[in-house]
Amino acid sequence: MTPITPAKIRFDGSTPVAPDFDDVYHSVDGGPQQSVRVFLEGNGLPERWRDRRAFQILELGFGLGLNFLVCWDAWRRSEHPRDARLHFVSVEQFPLTREDLRHAWQSHATLAPLAQQLMEAWPPLLPGFHTLEFDGGRVCLTLMLGDAQELLPELSMAADAVFLDGFSPARNPRLWDEAILGQVARQCTWQATLATWCVAGSVRRTLENQGFTVRRRPGFGRKRERLEACFDRIPEANFRRMVTPRRNAALAAALSPPAQRHALVVGAGLGGCLVTERLAGLGWHVTLLDRQGIPAAEASGNPAGILRPVLSRDDNIASRLGRAGFLHTLDTLARLQDKTAAIRFQLRGVLHLAADETQAANQRRTMAERLLPPEFAHFLEREEASRLAGLPLPQGGWHFPGGGWIDPASYCRAALLSAGDAVQTRWHSEVAGLRRTSDGWEAHDAQGTVLAQAPVAILAPGDGAAAFSQAAGLPLTLFRGQITQIGQDPLPAQAPVLCQDGYLIPGLDSGLCIGATYDEEADLRPRESDSRKNLERLGRLLPGFALPEKTRLERVGLRCVARDRLPLIGNLADEPGLYAVMGLASRGLVWSSLAAAVIAALLEGTPLPLERPLLRAVSPTRFQ
Repeated sequence: MTPITPAKIRFDGSTPVAPDFDDVYHSVDGGPQQSVRVFLEGNGLPERWRDRRAFQILELGFGLGLNFLVCWDAWRRSEHPRDARLHFVSVEQFPLTREDLRHAWQSHATLAPLAQQLMEAWPPLLPGFHTLEFDGGRVCLTLMLGDAQELLPELSMAADAVFLDGFSPARNPRLWDEAILGQVARQCTWQATLATWCVAGSVRRTLENQGFTVRRRPGFGRKRERLEACFDRIPEANFRRMVTPRRNAALAAALSPPAQRHALVVGAGLGGCLVTERLAGLGWHVTLLDRQGIPAAEASGNPAGILRPVLSRDDNIASRLGRAGFLHTLDTLARLQDKTAAIRFQLRGVLHLAADETQAANQRRTMAERLLPPEFAHFLEREEASRLAGLPLPQGGWHFPGGGWIDPASYCRAALLSAGDAVQTRWHSEVAGLRRTSDGWEAHDAQGTVLAQAPVAILAPGDGAAAFSQAAGLPLTLFRGQITQIGQDPLPAQAPVLCQDGYLIPGLDSGLCIGATYDEEADLRPRESDSRKNLERLGRLLPGFALPEKTRLERVGLRCVARDRLPLIGNLADEPGLYAVMGLASRGLVWSSLAAAVIAALLEGTPLPLERPLLRAVSPTRFQ
């Protein structure tokens, strides 16, 4: 995707202006007042959301975020069900930097507390979807950073209201053309409303062609008129026939909500525990089954795993998924830590060292071409990398300042602790298969005894996917991975994780963790030859370090890996109510939180947190 260019902004008095468009960010008669009059009142808010469990708003043109802040403030002040959630989705090609936002919000004192929270959560300016949660998840902002012409076709939501608030058609015509407004219509529920300050004849005619009934209303401030519209020109029966999961998965799910919010989850590794926590937070009851007696007892049970994104010069599917998963995990980690304070982790950065000067040159070029924010990733020359690590290193490399390591088992325990009474755990339950029934799904053991049943089933069985007929035919392979721990940790206390063809994880109470082998087989017995391979990795990353004669721990786990090395997340085998979180391979810490968010959105009919090409790339049906 195209790198993000931050917006330029200047101020005429207290009015913010975009010099590149020669247009104002909001009315000179007052930004918050315009938001209330044009967008809230124009969409019948807050009255329309008062009895709703979920309400979804789509905005074109995030700008300063005033419309979002005014909506958030109104949501807090209005009456609605206790577990109700506001979803606000906005696209912005030229977002402001955090410092420019800070300056712009100084003149809006009444919104200062909310603006401060938004500023603290402001994401790195990377292309794609960014999910920010506030008020304990009751308010969710999805920022789509990039060109609306590219991103709107990749969105899947069920918009109840639309805010059209881009710069004027004369200054920014692409944001008001038929292709854009057609994509807006594709996101709308039947009888969704729309509001804008713009009354241009071309905009009115295009909205009518897309199925909106449009009317003019008295304007705000110095504008004589504004527009209100309702998406109702298509008969409801025809509209419902048009909506399919392929066309808009979130809208299709919103039109057919589950009769019971109860799911059974098979597998208590990272995937199963994170999806359990996410559903429990949305008011679902979850029955979690695992063949072991504790969470994360198998592949997720290593003493630590690495959290970092992946990069590529062409920003390919794997890079986009890795970036999204990395940011989702950081958010989930902070949220769970606030709730439970039970997770062992260190986010002191990750250094991905080049193997040689040729690879270092490629890493430099990637950084130069991708224009990544330095707080997300940057390249360090060998001397800089050595200073950061506190040891002489053989090469420089990519530095991910927000990365680090997490103890997966403590992460899983914190997720289940956060889920609380909403989850019923059934340990030592060996699930041999699933049966579809008239009421949903049954999990049964090898003797056919029913272990649990629910309308929805989610398979997160780690290396046990082959046991389920619904996963038959999926190109999944088990890869053996052995880690080694040594008691002596040669890295300074503040050192980052070091990666190359393997990794060194410092800072663990149990010693330096070195890994990991990668062999296509399922033998769980530790091998001396694999221990030597890990120690050779240590020697390459820290040349001159005296290798130990004895190691403290050797641990073997099995990774379930898909043929294309991407996870399987979503509806499984086109079976109603059956979902999968599989193939997390060695990137469970990166993908599990993102997978949980995708599954929850598919079940709830809320905005999907990934672009449609990425959803297709991880769909279990992609191999059919």
